[in-house]
Amino acid sequence: MAWSSRTIVACVIAGILIALAGFGSGWWARGHSAPTTSSAQALRLGGYQFVDPLLVCNVNNPSTVQEDPALAGAIRSVIDAHTKVGDISKASVYFADLTTGKWADVNPDGKFYPSSLGKIPIMMAYYQLNESSPGALEKRIFYPTGGTDLNLMQDITPERAIVPGQSYTVEDLIEYMIKYSDNNATQLLYTNINQEVLNSVYADLNIPVNEDPNLLNLDFITPHQISTLFRVLYNATYLTRDDSEQALKLMSMSSFTQGIQAGVASSTVVSHKLGLVGIAPNNVLTEHELHDCGIVYGKDPYLLCVMTRGAGSLTTLEGIIAQISGIAYKAVQ
Repeated sequence: MAWSSRTIVACVIAGILIALAGFGSGWWARGHSAPTTSSAQALRLGGYQFVDPLLVCNVNNPSTVQEDPALAGAIRSVIDAHTKVGDISKASVYFADLTTGKWADVNPDGKFYPSSLGKIPIMMAYYQLNESSPGALEKRIFYPTGGTDLNLMQDITPERAIVPGQSYTVEDLIEYMIKYSDNNATQLLYTNINQEVLNSVYADLNIPVNEDPNLLNLDFITPHQISTLFRVLYNATYLTRDDSEQALKLMSMSSFTQGIQAGVASSTVVSHKLGLVGIAPNNVLTEHELHDCGIVYGKDPYLLCVMTRGAGSLTTLEGIIAQISGIAYKAVQ
């Protein structure tokens, strides 16, 4: 779940509670305004920066919005070119304009291991718990000394991380988990939550799980399926509006800027989360899976999820994601 690791082998051995059990178990306000209608599909409340609460669907045009063939073709060309030279073995992309409804789904059947994208449901589960049991985010959790440092398994190490021997509020731990992808903070959060609360997030949002992830049965989720997490946060239809706003605000502060963020104008806000895992049969690293999924607040806000797997360097995979991000950004602008 929250499992950026150096290799899947190390992930299974040292981080099994974080890496496997979770998916396996079940900015400033825009200004308040009257409810506004998008160009075709939805009636929304407005008044927030990161979320755009959904009131009614299909208010102007009940017809199904068609896929954008030009955008899908341009993305597919990038994937095909990098596949041909051996940078990647597979990649899938899901795009959705959150205002017009236009979309593109390239290689929609491609499945991947979600890795640290699984930290999003943990955050959502704690926010949901706090809605029913106020004060849950203020609970303090002690991080003991002497345990395994799960951040040592990460190829992209956290800029900041929790310190053994100190206690943190749940709210602080969520910030470390989302902004810095701190695996140790994630472990504390995962092991201290009622698993039924976490499982309900997966079940409510129809997020697939994998009960037995291993090298032969690793990939199980598509970009389109991951997009549900971002859709319900943007629409504020699962958590409260304030909690949805806070979740996307935290993801806009992500320290990872080499993927989607690198493909858009520097002033553009992106609420996103990366996922990274190494594939190492017989303890020999052969491939990485690198993903970046989130919402780009451009001319029209849009959702983009790029999931890749390949033998190319991490820098190469980051560049591919940035290239696809640039294509989507230009299409919307």
